[in-house]
Amino acid sequence: MAVDLYCAGFMNQGLITGTIVWAVVGFIAYMLAKKYFVKEYPKVTLEESEQLATVVVWTSTICMWLFWSFVYMHQMVPLMYPIHDKVSA
Repeated sequence: MAVDLYCAGFMNQGLITGTIVWAVVGFIAYMLAKKYFVKEYPKVTLEESEQLATVVVWTSTICMWLFWSFVYMHQMVPLMYPIHDKVSA
């Protein structure tokens, strides 16, 4: 019995939804970082603190999204298929 597989590729609805969710998470983290963590310190100016927060938040968000998307796409097209033994009753 042949099974036709539909390949949506990068336009898979789950991948698009997850990407939007990760963008929202990154935006919320960016706003929280600007509100609570961007401060002027004795050796760091306010501008440098804001730049650092921006780099840290978006770099971590992109890395987490990449790992999530790798796992998601790996499950879309698995490399191994289970081998079922015939069980006699």
